[in-house]
Amino acid sequence: MSQVVDPIVLKETFPEIFKKFPELDLGIIFEALDESEFDEEAAIEALIGGNAAAASSAFSKSDTRVSTAGNENTSSPLCQNDNASMDVDIQTPVKHESTVSDNQTSVKHESMDIDHEEPNERTSPRLKRKHESTSKPKHKVSSKPQKKCLRYYRFREDEVEENESFELIGEDPVSRDTQESGNDDRNTLPCRILENFIVYDVSEKNRVVSIEEVDEEGREIHASGIVKPIYVGQDDEEIEEDEDNEEEKIPDQYFRTSTIFYFQIDYTPGGQSEIWLRTQYAFYKLLKASDDYLPYFIPVFKRIRAANLAIEAMVSDANITYDRFIENLQESASSFSPSSCVPESLAVKLTEKDIIENLEYITEEIESWVSEQEAFGIFDSPLLAKFNELRDKNMNKKQKRFRTISTVSTDTIKTRRSVVKNPNLSVLQHQNQTCVTPFINELTGGLFSRKLITVNHAQSGVVQDEGLAATKSPVVVKQFTHKVEWSDNKIAQNGDVTYYKSATVDGEVINVGDIVYVRNDVSDEPWFAKVEYMFDHPVEGKMYHSRFFNHGRDTVLEEMAGSREIFLLDNCTDNPLETIMGRANVKRLESEEDECFTFEDDKYYFYRFWYDEEFVAFEDVRFHENPNAQFIYCDENEKCHSCERQLTKKVTKIPKWISSNPKDGFLYEGVEYHLHDFVYMVPESKESPYDIGQIVDISSKGEYMAIEEYFKGVGDAPEKLASVAITVRLLGRHDDIIKARTKTTINMSASYRDIITISEEVKDCRRLYFTDETNDTFYVDCKIQKSPTGLANATEIPINANEVLICRICADHRQHRQKTMNEFMEFIMNNQKKLRSMDIFSGCGGITVGMDQTGVVDTRWAIEFGSSAALTFQKNHPNSITYNQCANILLQRAIDEHSNKKELNVLYDFLGRKVPSMPAPGDVDFIYCGPPCQGFSGVNRYKKADDIKNSLVATALSYVDFYRPEYFLLENVRGMLCFRLGGEQDGIRIKGGIKMGVVKFILRALTSMGYQTRFSVQQAGSHGVPQSRRRLFIWGAKRNSYLPDFPQPSTCFSKQGSVNILLPNGNSFTYNKRTNGHAPLPPVTVWEAIGDLPAFEFINPHSVYPETEEDRGQLRPFKQIMVPERGFVGDNISEYKLRPLSEYQRQLRKEANILHNHVTRAFNNLTVERIVRIPMFPDLPEKLKPWCLSDPNSAASRHNGWKGLFGRLDFDGHFLTALTDINPMGKTGTVIHPNQRRIVTVRECARAQGFPDWFVFYSDRDDTKDMHRQIGNAVPPPLANALGRHLVESLYKKYNDNKNAKGKERAV
Repeated sequence: MSQVVDPIVLKETFPEIFKKFPELDLGIIFEALDESEFDEEAAIEALIGGNAAAASSAFSKSDTRVSTAGNENTSSPLCQNDNASMDVDIQTPVKHESTVSDNQTSVKHESMDIDHEEPNERTSPRLKRKHESTSKPKHKVSSKPQKKCLRYYRFREDEVEENESFELIGEDPVSRDTQESGNDDRNTLPCRILENFIVYDVSEKNRVVSIEEVDEEGREIHASGIVKPIYVGQDDEEIEEDEDNEEEKIPDQYFRTSTIFYFQIDYTPGGQSEIWLRTQYAFYKLLKASDDYLPYFIPVFKRIRAANLAIEAMVSDANITYDRFIENLQESASSFSPSSCVPESLAVKLTEKDIIENLEYITEEIESWVSEQEAFGIFDSPLLAKFNELRDKNMNKKQKRFRTISTVSTDTIKTRRSVVKNPNLSVLQHQNQTCVTPFINELTGGLFSRKLITVNHAQSGVVQDEGLAATKSPVVVKQFTHKVEWSDNKIAQNGDVTYYKSATVDGEVINVGDIVYVRNDVSDEPWFAKVEYMFDHPVEGKMYHSRFFNHGRDTVLEEMAGSREIFLLDNCTDNPLETIMGRANVKRLESEEDECFTFEDDKYYFYRFWYDEEFVAFEDVRFHENPNAQFIYCDENEKCHSCERQLTKKVTKIPKWISSNPKDGFLYEGVEYHLHDFVYMVPESKESPYDIGQIVDISSKGEYMAIEEYFKGVGDAPEKLASVAITVRLLGRHDDIIKARTKTTINMSASYRDIITISEEVKDCRRLYFTDETNDTFYVDCKIQKSPTGLANATEIPINANEVLICRICADHRQHRQKTMNEFMEFIMNNQKKLRSMDIFSGCGGITVGMDQTGVVDTRWAIEFGSSAALTFQKNHPNSITYNQCANILLQRAIDEHSNKKELNVLYDFLGRKVPSMPAPGDVDFIYCGPPCQGFSGVNRYKKADDIKNSLVATALSYVDFYRPEYFLLENVRGMLCFRLGGEQDGIRIKGGIKMGVVKFILRALTSMGYQTRFSVQQAGSHGVPQSRRRLFIWGAKRNSYLPDFPQPSTCFSKQGSVNILLPNGNSFTYNKRTNGHAPLPPVTVWEAIGDLPAFEFINPHSVYPETEEDRGQLRPFKQIMVPERGFVGDNISEYKLRPLSEYQRQLRKEANILHNHVTRAFNNLTVERIVRIPMFPDLPEKLKPWCLSDPNSAASRHNGWKGLFGRLDFDGHFLTALTDINPMGKTGTVIHPNQRRIVTVRECARAQGFPDWFVFYSDRDDTKDMHRQIGNAVPPPLANALGRHLVESLYKKYNDNKNAKGKERAV
């Protein structure tokens, strides 16, 4: 045989043996190393002890040659960055085989024929709870040699080693005392991600080894890779996704661990697993093995994945058989097992062979998982019974591949089946299978990777659609129309044009109002069009005017559309009657008529919605083809709703005089303007509030038509343009005076000892003043005389109400509207017509607070999985029923109780309370929800196609299907727009699938159930919230109700980010009509949000820098509090010290006399000292800088530090996106109070979200982290209220329609 040895690699790797035996033959040294398993000390002892001769004799039988081939690195991400392994090639005449008998089935295992050492495949005693002693596998020897390669890891130059001081950007500071005590709790030790990892034995010159060798005596196992922090709240989507935050990407930090104590496998309740390492200083979750390490990791991965699949199969179907399981394994994509633990380019194929080889391991894992989860019903599974049978039958026959250890103390076992320790985090790992109604299940079409559990009920319709857009429009082959003639007498004459009611096209009578096939010159598929009117033109001949439809696939639904539904458009034109191919069989569904899914006529179609191509909305078609509508611009004989809408839109953009007297005002963009009206004007600077002025004169001036000419002839002709000139008296904002008077110059070098004071003068963003310049709701109470020295020295002169002239026309209009609105609200209250509402996935109740403030919503039920959030909701809404349980379980119980009439077993929630009955269908008028968004979040770099959280939108829609409320609102992160539905897992990404698939599915489900719908992205900062947060909202409303619109910005926001929605076809849209950041009100600042709250500071523990005389002598004006290692800092209940200093504070302090939750979380002494020592303009002293900012080897240091860590908020700025974990080392560490030496409190974070002060946050564990998590996950109440006000407008409009039609007493 031939040996291939690289002398350079050997000498670099084993220098001591070459120093001892410099003259010894290379082959003898190599043989000694090989026999001692490359233990250098053992090889030296063997050579010294006289074994050199034997080694030489053995080696002389082979032909030794020296080559450099063994020093080539394999291609991998690590190798490309010099983080490489060294290879030593060996030729050995060994071929491993093992056979397993299973009903005459032979399974043969061969080692990989690649350039690497076959891993020392054994099972760690820390990988299992207990093992049976088994014999070592017997190998058959083959004459065919197999190449074998030892790999040795070589450190990168920029790789840092783990130690006590190591800290990561985004990592939560932990107690050093806890670390030193060796506490295994992941709530105290840092939890990190180790990506692109490789494991090696330092005691053997960094030889690459299997992870299962961690437990062996005499080993010192380390791991290297890219280290990253694990964030607590993975739904803080804005931080990574919003370009308005202008943050850099966190650089990769190459890293190696200290000695690994053990590794463990954590199983989730659904049967999936995670692999963790434990060192002295932290836990590490393994993600994506490096290419170099794959040969060592894949055998371990296969065993774990095989157990995963078995558990998942029995969780989904407890009655699954072995044959069915193997069949699924062969057919399903899951058998390829894409995973975050292996590179995305690699899919590891699992076969029956892998199952059989690992039966003992699989059954032990199943039994342990069952015990942990108390899922004892799994013991009756036919699959588990077959596993046990095969294991017992072959125990004495099969050649076991893996050596196990029989005597293992259960006290040292480290494999765990993880049950989330904090129940308030368990919502991020939703446990139960997704339950859906049959209707929703059929609509999914198998697009959700995870299996959905169908809950049948008596009212469920059977959906048997022909498939998502599977059927194209009919191909009507009719090349030519041969004969067209008018079939009745004319109905009107206008000049040379004659109008008719019907015509005969090739013998078929076509009437006005019919829906016809129209010849399509581009395709064989005809267009659908509705005939609006017919006419005979002296030049063009026999013509008709028609309004077109789109097939569903030509709307935003695209491939998700139903095969038989078409949608009416505002797209119309004139065409010759010869283009009609015939009448189409199209039916308009009435408001209570459901969609059909079985069709006897293969050319049957239906419609029920008008489709807005500009704003991507589906509205009740009856609002857009109302036969009783009034036409202003269309001719009496040419009535077309589409034409009328387009003409109205065109005319409103042209100014029109109201009368021949210009003082009576003018009409512009649908609004009447009169003398003395107050108006908004676009300012010169961007992202600033509108200028406000009062019209003091209106005249006819300019280059356009004079008013006398304007009213000659037809004065209201669309093409006539009024020449309007107005004189406006400007009003100033009183807050600008305060700002000018209180503006101070701050020393940019202010130290942590400096005291920054702020003004306590009251601001009011609604307050205006008159100026002498004539170039929503506000009030004016003064005018000023400007001082030559500026606004700060201006003189305020009070004014009386009679000095302010107003427009009586507009004042009367406002009074009339207010009167009718008061009548409407009185009707709602007296007749108990508030919308009975249910909040699903409610969190602490941000949407509920905003909706209930509208006065038309009564939230009676809330469903929340997290116990702390549920407790907070219940305490703040005592009249509501809060279900602290899984939404899937509750849906099934509701259906069983109210539809299937089953008697329910007693169920307890996570707070130990009995779960009451769910409401019945007909009891719920409004459902709103925010399904867990982590699967769609932009910050989630490891998206999974089968993440159960992604399918919870189907659960929410199933609630809509079962209860059929009048209104529906869904909220989620903007990343939902980008999520591909039906894609396949490709490592840590999803490939293929339907673009914007989840949103399309929601729209398809809503329209299928008869709901009008529209969607938009809204920026919370544009609706009176002092922070940046963009969220997606989807409205739904039953036909015969008005679909709510989306609100326009009320406050300016400097960095609002894009709220445009990009569609799959390349078009984009937004509902925001106020451009360039303009709005009526200025932005809400940090000062306006929290400037009135009691001040306090952390006491410096001086654990690093000793206290100085200057420190001892300084008197701080703020209350000083010692920070404990546990608990919270501050007063959970306290009194206000100041009156409200802004309109924002006044609004949030209504109904609140006591201040709650003005507390911060606790930190260790090092973190406290860092916080206290931060200057007013942050730059930490060198000794207090975290490792990631101070060490020259850190990735952040190489990138000029990291902006935001231990950063102070700016009183004149805004909060960044509210996070679920307040941490100065976090993703956005700008959480230090603007002028106090502490982090922001729970109440200050609540203020940042717009929660009123009467709203109190609770934790079932008295943990401020729970409270921060609730706040960070919530929808800001002011944003919810802005949406709710448009719901009020929809109800108000319907109320007026019903009152006008039936009388006030019959309004519903």
